[in-house]
Amino acid sequence: MRRAVLSVVMGVVLLAAIIGVRRATPGVDERYAPIAVSGALGEQVDTAAFQLRVDRLELGGAVRITDDYGLTGEPKSTAGIWVVVWATVAAASTSLQVQGARLRTADGSEYLASSTIGTLDKTDLSPGIPAYGPILFEIPPDRLTGAVLSVTTHSVKGLDLLGPAADVDLGLTASYATGLLQRMPPTVTVGPVRNL
Repeated sequence: MRRAVLSVVMGVVLLAAIIGVRRATPGVDERYAPIAVSGALGEQVDTAAFQLRVDRLELGGAVRITDDYGLTGEPKSTAGIWVVVWATVAAASTSLQVQGARLRTADGSEYLASSTIGTLDKTDLSPGIPAYGPILFEIPPDRLTGAVLSVTTHSVKGLDLLGPAADVDLGLTASYATGLLQRMPPTVTVGPVRNL
């Protein structure tokens, strides 16, 4: 009888240990997620592949793109708002693009950068030559508070495996986000990417 009770107790302990190990083991997304370096608005974030500094951001109901020749296109509207992130990026040792730019909101939703040509995330970056320009996002206005910019070197999430990433806290507190939304112009014009 004693041996049967001991066997049941050992079985329960082993089952609890298995459940504990299973819960403590990170999932596939966590194990292969990009290796992010964190920073804040105005700070330079150094990753193994690139350096990034977010200088400012602005909002607009529509966006107009000015090309390298000074010609400004028609306004592009959105059902939400445009978030224009002005940043400086430089490749560290090999040419690349930071196509993996996304805004991650406080609720965990992610918004990929707009597919608009002529923006910083669509620019070929050469080592040691910083480029300055806009990265454009379309998001619902109620998701602005707490948004964080996350930048990788790949556009497809599945290819971000263990690659370098920069996570930049944009400082979008509730009061700051509300102020930006109240002062938001109907249209914002963005210039072309330029090498520094």
